[in-house]
Amino acid sequence: MRPLRYEGPIQRERLHYLDWLRVLAVLGVFYAHTADIFDKFYWHIKGGEQNTGLLVLVVFGTEWGMSLFFFLAGASAWFALESRTAGQFVSERFTRLIIPCLVGFILLSPPIAYLIAISHSLYHGNFLQFYPYYFENIHVSWNPQWLGIYAYHLWFLVFLFFISTLALPVLLYLKRERSLRFIAKLAAFCDRPGGLFVFVLPIALIQLALRAPFPGYQSWSDFFTWLLIFIYGFMFLAEPRFESAIQKQWKLALFVGIASLLIMLVASYTGVLSSWDSISTYSVGYVLYQLLRSIVTWSWMLFVLYFGMRFLNFSDKFIEYANEAVLPFYLLHYPVIVVIAFLTLAWNINMGVKFLFVSTVALIATL
Repeated sequence: MRPLRYEGPIQRERLHYLDWLRVLAVLGVFYAHTADIFDKFYWHIKGGEQNTGLLVLVVFGTEWGMSLFFFLAGASAWFALESRTAGQFVSERFTRLIIPCLVGFILLSPPIAYLIAISHSLYHGNFLQFYPYYFENIHVSWNPQWLGIYAYHLWFLVFLFFISTLALPVLLYLKRERSLRFIAKLAAFCDRPGGLFVFVLPIALIQLALRAPFPGYQSWSDFFTWLLIFIYGFMFLAEPRFESAIQKQWKLALFVGIASLLIMLVASYTGVLSSWDSISTYSVGYVLYQLLRSIVTWSWMLFVLYFGMRFLNFSDKFIEYANEAVLPFYLLHYPVIVVIAFLTLAWNINMGVKFLFVSTVALIATL
């Protein structure tokens, strides 16, 4: 074991597996949004036949997938602050996140909303009439869920900007020598068997405190959980022993991830999970559910990080291109899926064939 001492600021080389995981995560979001057409979860345009298996896959991926996005963003912030001042960091995030979001909100969100409205017979005019109607009927709320309702997939860009900005004072503090000494000691502790699971507790505490008053996806409970995980990503880049710990504990993470997921599936099948999830009170079931969700999130994220370290830590022309194209792809994929789902709404064909067609055409059109 390495000695428990601080060895000075660490200059990290680019970790290519972070780029690969980011690209693969966005691709996963693409297929999840396509699957939403055919699963039993609410989505804007449904494709007739609905499948429970797709719902399970989408929910499973969502449990840890969005957290992975914010972890990777926190890791990227470490590299960004190596060569940027705080002001430059915020300015760059505003340019890369808020400006594309505003452009997308003006140009992409209204057509999405129009197709959804006419597919449900909620509007009967043309698009030029609908465009001002859309903006006139936006209801801003103190709960950030309104972003997902009106901006659709663009909510992520807003969340990421504000999380990056709010976390910045913490990130700057963590780069101080005293903080880095503490991180080194924490990394040494996490290098012990099972030590990485100490990070589950703060996640669970946020969920326990906020999920009851702020239930639902993209609420304040999610926002502050992702804020914490963003900071986790930054911390993990500060000390290589965290990576060493992940490489040593990946089997435990996979075992815990599978076991906790199976418990959730059994609880869902027996109806226990729905009773825990539907009652927003601080009951025993509520506490158990939030603990279980936190364990699922963290354990699967650790395993995916290990997978990236083990198999994806290399660079080639594809990942160099994909890493630059990932944001435009994310911006465009959602309206493309909605358009194709709308055009194929009346097709009476096998669900698997339809899913393959929609996903393939949407992928080609987005690229």
